[in-house]
Formats: sequence, C-alpha cells, structure tokens
Amino acid sequence: MLEVCLQLGFPVLINEKSPLVLRDLDVIRRINRKTWACVLWSIANHQSQGYLERFEPRSPTIESRFAAMKKISEAGIPTGTAFMPILPYICDNDENLEAVVKKTAQSGGSFVLAASLTMSGAQASRYMQVLQKFYPHLTTRYDKLYRGGYSPDPEHSGEIARKVARVCEKYKIADRMPRYILPGEFETNKRISEKLFLDTYRMEVNCESPRRVWAHRKAAWAIDELKENVSAIYRKNGLQGLEKISNIGKSLSRVIEDYLKKIGKNRELS
Repeated sequence: MLEVCLQLGFPVLINEKSPLVLRDLDVIRRINRKTWACVLWSIANHQSQGYLERFEPRSPTIESRFAAMKKISEAGIPTGTAFMPILPYICDNDENLEAVVKKTAQSGGSFVLAASLTMSGAQASRYMQVLQKFYPHLTTRYDKLYRGGYSPDPEHSGEIARKVARVCEKYKIADRMPRYILPGEFETNKRISEKLFLDTYRMEVNCESPRRVWAHRKAAWAIDELKENVSAIYRKNGLQGLEKISNIGKSLSRVIEDYLKKIGKNRELS
C-alpha cells in the first residue's frame, strides 16, 4: 500500500503502536520527500504502573514506541504523539501529562495531539468492566463525569487540554498536529481553514459559547470546501465578497481578511 502511495504521490499519515513500522522506513522517507508523510504514535501513558497489562495487553511497550519515534524523526519524517485516550483519573494527572509530552520532545516528536476518552457501545461496556475490576473506586466518579453520554464533562476535558498545551509550550512543541496542505490553487483556502479549525479548538477547550464555537467550525468547513480561491474573492470584492460565502458573516469575514493579510506578508518575507 505504501509503494502505491509513493507511486501516485499520495500523502500518508500512519497511526502506530508498533515499532515494526520501521521495516518500511525507507519507503515512508521516500513518500515524505515526494509529497508528505507523518507517523503518529498512540501513547496514553508513561507513568502509571500496570497500565499496559490492564488496557493494552500484548501491545508493544511505551519505551519501544518512543525509541521508534526517535528513529522516524532522525529520518527527517514528521512525527509526534497521539496522546489519546487520556483516561480520566488514571492518565490525566500532572505527572503523566508532563512525562508523555517531555518524552515526545526528547524523542524528536514535534507535536502532541491530545484527546479525552469517549464512551460508546461495546467499547464503553468493555472499558467499564476493566474499570470495575481494577479501579472500582472510580466507577461513581465516571458516572458523574459522563452522565451516560459520549464525552466527559467539557470543563474536565477542557482543563486537561489546556494543561497539555501549557506543557507543550514548556517543551517547545505544538499541541496540535500540523496539517498537510497541497500547494496550488486552493493552498490559501486550506491555510485559512486550518487557522479557523485551530481557533475552534481553542474556543472549545476554553469552554466558550457553543454557538460561537459552531460558527467558527462551520466557517472553517465552508472555506475548506470552497471551490473558488478565497484570495481572488477578496481581491475582487473585499469584505463584501467574503460575507457572501456560506456561513461567513461580518465578524468572521474580518477574521479571514486578517489571516489573508498575514499570509501575504509571510510570503513577501519568504
């Protein structure tokens, strides 16, 4: 499959737990040189004793994943940690949050992508069985945290995300994964939508108004899927042209205008 992606010039994101991915290091490196490749490592814990045996039995060790991450980084391939799911009251303590981020940075990772545990269907039933067996004292806290829903209380998940962001800043790596953007006619659209998606994420983890969060998310989708060059629309009709785009109102059109000016200045500097 990787050989086909290389042949077609197709970008690749690989989410891994196994260091066996290193067997394909050469072809991944060639894909990255031709278009783009990134290896994302699934790591949720670097502190709690017994974590692997209880939640990831028979999976490769955390140390082996970080060692493989370092080799991927040394090969010039973007890499980082999928810090998810962060298990409430098990993996979300300050010591573990910092340990995972610190080890990512030491292993050549350039970002950490964090997310809380979601609960649904058979996965939720299986998880609660494990919780009841090894952490029975936490079951009541989980009932209060999830209230029978899919996601934990937004205040809890937002607090964890903010903590991860602060630790990432401390170790000088990103708390979101850089987006692959194909050069060409719609490159600016993709860069604008990336910024809007990042704004949406920041608002969400800061528990801002759901209405404002959804307004930004819908605006990001609109620009991302736009079939015209947003720069050309702005050059031709200014803010009025931006306001005519679906889900873009007056305030968001000014945000997009500001982003367009910054992108223009960055291109001049480069």
